[in-house]
Amino acid sequence: MNRVPVLIPVNRLSKAKGRLAGLLTPEERKTLALITLESVLHAAGPGAIVLTPDGEVALRVRGRARVLDEDPQRQGLNAQLEAAVAALVADGTAREALLVLHADLPLASAEALETLVDEGSANTAVLVESLDGGTNAMLLRPPGRFPLSYGPGSFALHRDAAKAAGMAVVMNTNRELRLDLDTPNDLRELLRAPRGRQGAAGVYLLSIGIEARLEPLA
Repeated sequence: MNRVPVLIPVNRLSKAKGRLAGLLTPEERKTLALITLESVLHAAGPGAIVLTPDGEVALRVRGRARVLDEDPQRQGLNAQLEAAVAALVADGTAREALLVLHADLPLASAEALETLVDEGSANTAVLVESLDGGTNAMLLRPPGRFPLSYGPGSFALHRDAAKAAGMAVVMNTNRELRLDLDTPNDLRELLRAPRGRQGAAGVYLLSIGIEARLEPLA
């Protein structure tokens, strides 16, 4: 998937998967975050751009993705992303289009990203809603037309902001992109289907006995 640059924000590994802290150890959460990042990078292909403050992440992806360091003067994901988007527009990388993609999508594939690209015409925002109302993926043609609002309920906020900016909005419902891994229920959802169990994240979770850990929480 290399027709559109893909901006992938990645938090510090020490903060990875905080909502799974009661289920996974810090090292397991870090490992899971890196596994899903690898899946997303593979799906994004040579157009990947990683925005991160984490030196280990930057070292791991360098050579396979362009790395943008976070601006220490800016606080919060949205401010960091908006600064990155502005820089990518200014240097010509993303003047016409940009895909902002979460790093924790275990089922992400190049084919799934192509469904977004194929739906996105000029002056359009193509959005993928997570199972809890967030925004897992957002294709912007062009980027920078409205403020970013990642956080709880971000899908509705992005949809409304895009419409207010005069952009057409397309809602993409590809299951591969709707599933992120934030909660125990997300892990259950991943392991329901053979593809989820056989993918890199599923294989890892099964190897550490996640099903037995999930049983008391059912």
